[in-house]
Amino acid sequence: MGEIVVTATRQAQSISKVPQSITAFNEQALDARGVKGMADITRLTPGIELNPNGFGTQADISIRGVSSQVGAATTGIYIDDTPIQTRIVGYSATNTYPDVFDLDRVEVLRGPQGTLFGAGSEGGTIRFITPAPSLTRYSAYARSEVSGTEHGDPSYEAGLAVGGPIVQDVLGFRASLWARHDGGYVDRIDQNPELTHPSVEKNANWDDTVVGRLALTWAPDAHLTVTPSIFFQDRRLHDIGTYWESASNPGAGKFINGQPLAQPDHDRFILPALHVRYAFPGFDVISDTSMYQRIDRAIDDYSTLVPAIFAGVNFIPGSPGYSSYANMVNKQTVYTEELRVQSSDPNARLTWVTGLFLSQSDQKAYETIVDPQFGAVTEYAYGTTPENALGLPLINGVDSLVARSVGTDKQAALFGEANFYVTPQLKLTAGVRVARASFSGSSYATGPFVGDTIIQPRSTTTETPVTPKFGVSYQLDPDNLLYATAAKGYRIGGANAPLSSFCAIGLQGYTNVPLTYRSDSLWSYELGAKDKLFDRRLEVSTSVYHIKWSNIQQLVYVSNCGQQFVDNLGEATSNGFDIQLAAHPMAGLTLEGSVGYTSATFDKTVNKAPGAAANIVTKGDHIDTQPWSATAAVTYEAPLWGDHHGYVRADYEYHSNSALTAIRDPQNGGYDPAARATPATNYVTLRGGLRWRAYDVSLFVDNLFDAHPALTRYSEVLGNPVHRDFTFRPRTIGVTATCRY
Repeated sequence: MGEIVVTATRQAQSISKVPQSITAFNEQALDARGVKGMADITRLTPGIELNPNGFGTQADISIRGVSSQVGAATTGIYIDDTPIQTRIVGYSATNTYPDVFDLDRVEVLRGPQGTLFGAGSEGGTIRFITPAPSLTRYSAYARSEVSGTEHGDPSYEAGLAVGGPIVQDVLGFRASLWARHDGGYVDRIDQNPELTHPSVEKNANWDDTVVGRLALTWAPDAHLTVTPSIFFQDRRLHDIGTYWESASNPGAGKFINGQPLAQPDHDRFILPALHVRYAFPGFDVISDTSMYQRIDRAIDDYSTLVPAIFAGVNFIPGSPGYSSYANMVNKQTVYTEELRVQSSDPNARLTWVTGLFLSQSDQKAYETIVDPQFGAVTEYAYGTTPENALGLPLINGVDSLVARSVGTDKQAALFGEANFYVTPQLKLTAGVRVARASFSGSSYATGPFVGDTIIQPRSTTTETPVTPKFGVSYQLDPDNLLYATAAKGYRIGGANAPLSSFCAIGLQGYTNVPLTYRSDSLWSYELGAKDKLFDRRLEVSTSVYHIKWSNIQQLVYVSNCGQQFVDNLGEATSNGFDIQLAAHPMAGLTLEGSVGYTSATFDKTVNKAPGAAANIVTKGDHIDTQPWSATAAVTYEAPLWGDHHGYVRADYEYHSNSALTAIRDPQNGGYDPAARATPATNYVTLRGGLRWRAYDVSLFVDNLFDAHPALTRYSEVLGNPVHRDFTFRPRTIGVTATCRY
């Protein structure tokens, strides 16, 4: 692991020389572990979690207990030097993550990266680095795979990347295209008890993904390189992957989604970018310009949500054909420009980087609830029409809600970081980022679903965050590094979308939903070491950290109406450590492992109403994390004949059960007695294959023991008996073939 070169400091360095906690996987390491996307990366990395949140393909990232279900992101997601993380605008989260094909490497940077990567990196940063076009040699990479999932449909993929000089030493290209089909394993069967012949769709949760990239590099002279590129991703999910506990038997491979309607999600983005570098004597000037455009169209089935909210049942008696759905559209356009000037001699006593960052992110979220039979719900619940019961009629006789939320983030920042070698072993690091950040947003909603026409006027918040970083490191010898860092993280505040008038916010101690919420910030303190021992047969990377997080932006879920808003709720402390190691005890044998621990708890009780019986959060409640994580892997490779080598690899990943969170604490107004701790999880993969020349063919088994823990369990409103769960894909067996030229 010490040989991978990363650019976490904006300059290329071996990972073993970078004084901060990093996990990195190059393309070969990703293939060896069967990594396809973010879920695989998080399972393999200590201190990081990916939690499905109940909306389609969406999930929240937590690094060292710093996570976000609301507002601006706490984890920066980068494709090369372009941030693509998303602010949550409206009623649903909309983050997307790149799938994995033809990557030079993936870098996971733990701890705040605000100095070099800005406000979106409060808890850490994940970077997907694509290969640069070569001006001197041709190369190609191809990967194909086919697999079968128990009790589900087959999956398959194929991808090809090629690149090389068009004009030797002057003009080069890199092009790739990859497509994957993931077969479904959850059957959708309408659970309305009045249906004698319910609709059935087998293995409904399949999805198709296409990823492509084209890049050119032009070097007209020895000093200047110009690299335009375009990256796109298109993912179509046919139906959500949750299953109903009451209708399913995971132990027998029976996963049933009881919704009447499918919940498709079409998510696509395109990212054109321009990278320009000019080398002056002693320093480089680098410009990165990009425009990220994304549109996500999803259908949420409200056929059971609407009756649960208004009538306390999942299905309306006497209405077996009732159905309702929400059309969700989320659009995002982000313009970014970063201009950096940085020293070019890595061996100089003083190395430095400074720059200017400009960005504008425009987001629009639309929701329309199509509910022509809404009158059957109000007739059952209130004995009258929607207009008489809730104050407004259906819009055009069809829609119970029409809503729109818009938001604009703007940032202008100056940043810099310098490293000074006091002695050849002792290095001091200092950096700071000063930004002018603003957010403006507005919302509109009307229809009987909200009970009124609600207009939230455009509100603006503007701040000048300063995020410094300090560090000291000592290189004991070429193989052993000690370091200490202190860094600040930050994210800007935002505005809330309107709630229905019947939402019982008093249970949470509120009389009104706040129009806006403020920024939050944290300080992180880390001690670490990176060591190569026993003649480099053992490599160990260790860090221990302490994080103080203030004015935390937290989601307040109003369970009686299935809606939510954001407020700044108290302070938290996160303490923990992570250890990564790799051992090479004998020729052909490699042992790898990691252990991570995170304890993130609220420091004080928050109660919005003086004397109220229930709290918002109670001191000692945990932020939703699974404290312990661990991985272990063993690889053995041996020559067989000629240039043919055989190998076998086994990977094991573990996460402990989650600790007491605010939603499971009966002292809190948002307490849900049906909420459960996320159980401990165990996940095992096996892979064995044959390598020769440029080729690699392997057989694999994912989820060897067919584990099916309830990773996320939720119900649509408080007290609803129907619980919906996410779990691992069942045992999957397949074959992968790759070629590298």
